[in-house]
Amino acid sequence: MAFCKLLAVLLLLYITGDSLGAEVQSSIIGGQDSEKGHWPWMVHVKVVSNDGKTKWRCGGSLLSDKWVLTAAHCWDRHPEPSLRRSMVWVGSYMLQKESARYMGILHAISHPYYQKMGSGYINDIALLHLQKKLEFSKDVAPVSLPSADAAFDSSSECWITGWGQIGNGVPLPDPETLQQLKVSIIPQADCASVYRELTSDMLCAGDMAGGKDACEGDDGGPLVCRTPGGFTQVGIMSFGSPSGCGLPGQPGVYTQVSNYLSFINSYVHRSEDAPKEI
Repeated sequence: MAFCKLLAVLLLLYITGDSLGAEVQSSIIGGQDSEKGHWPWMVHVKVVSNDGKTKWRCGGSLLSDKWVLTAAHCWDRHPEPSLRRSMVWVGSYMLQKESARYMGILHAISHPYYQKMGSGYINDIALLHLQKKLEFSKDVAPVSLPSADAAFDSSSECWITGWGQIGNGVPLPDPETLQQLKVSIIPQADCASVYRELTSDMLCAGDMAGGKDACEGDDGGPLVCRTPGGFTQVGIMSFGSPSGCGLPGQPGVYTQVSNYLSFINSYVHRSEDAPKEI
């Protein structure tokens, strides 16, 4: 029994990666601890390089028992990421405590027209195909997607979630509890005046006064807004100001999910076999 407990501790230390190289981690600016199980679709994506020496974190959301939605740029990094070494943590709440499930990744499928543009990205969306099917519970459940004509604005109740730093250079203290933050959708015209890269496939959220934002490491996580049936994922955290997170007049930029339903459905609602792309 003691030996089994030791193995479990060693596995957890390996997964959290404290002793296996530098990990880039930043997270919600201005957030607060969430309640366990309140965001059951939220996943932690731990990406590891091919040589195993570099790790970075992203967020993601469960779409089904085998698919996760995240940002394509999470997989467009150097050194090159390894699918074999990377993992999706499902049902996580406190990262320093054991997750509900650690899931291997079979495929990472980025949008075919994803690319970096200026200080941001276009078509910044990717799907992760898990190696095994999940069993849903009160802490593990898929998020709802919007209709193609869904409209959300500054009057909508919207939230972002993530783990990591709680300010620029300020780490989230142990046990690294999932943070949540209520944000406002910023009018497109206001955001376009800040980011020349902005397209109709993107939207902005945060607070123009500053102090409320996602940050590097939250990338790929969901922006959800309340609807009559619960919450719907409206955006995917993509990029923000190159000068830092939570700055006045520089909100976060999100991939607009409603514009990518065809891409999502072409994989999630087809046969189990998916092409290997990254």
